[in-house]
Amino acid sequence: MPKSENVFASLDLAAEPQLRLTELIAALTRNAVDFVIIGGVAAQLHRLPMPATVDLDITPSRSLENLARLAKVFDEIDAALATAGEYGTWFPRHPISNWSQYEMIHLVTKFGLLDLVFAPEGSEDGFNELIRESQEISFGKQIVRVISVDTWERLKLATKRDKDIFHLLLLARHRDERK
Repeated sequence: MPKSENVFASLDLAAEPQLRLTELIAALTRNAVDFVIIGGVAAQLHRLPMPATVDLDITPSRSLENLARLAKVFDEIDAALATAGEYGTWFPRHPISNWSQYEMIHLVTKFGLLDLVFAPEGSEDGFNELIRESQEISFGKQIVRVISVDTWERLKLATKRDKDIFHLLLLARHRDERK
């Protein structure tokens, strides 16, 4: 079977659950998780001309109450670790101290891939900063907080990853074509 060439290089793409964004966001909002959408889904919600994404990237609040709600969501969505070495590795969700100290966690869930990015590159204060720079956007029956386009650009530029630079070039070309 073909293997991915990206961060999940050892993952069998045929086994990856398809991103079911509506269900994933519903689980988070139903459990009152405080989070901001970043990454590819943020671009899509702003209708930026980006390729489809395979995961949902969020920056959640690190408050203990919020992390407890997030752990409850992990149980509900059957979250497991998505690592370079193994796909769907179980991890102890309780107590939250088992995982809350990490800056980034890649998860596979029954609704698709979910990345928790507590401290995105280009952000000095994570959730607290990004929530101030976000806006509410309707997504189906949900209202979600999404980083602004300016913040999305700043975070993409800060990573210095090839795919993020490519996305910024796509956006620049799109803006030039609209002039």
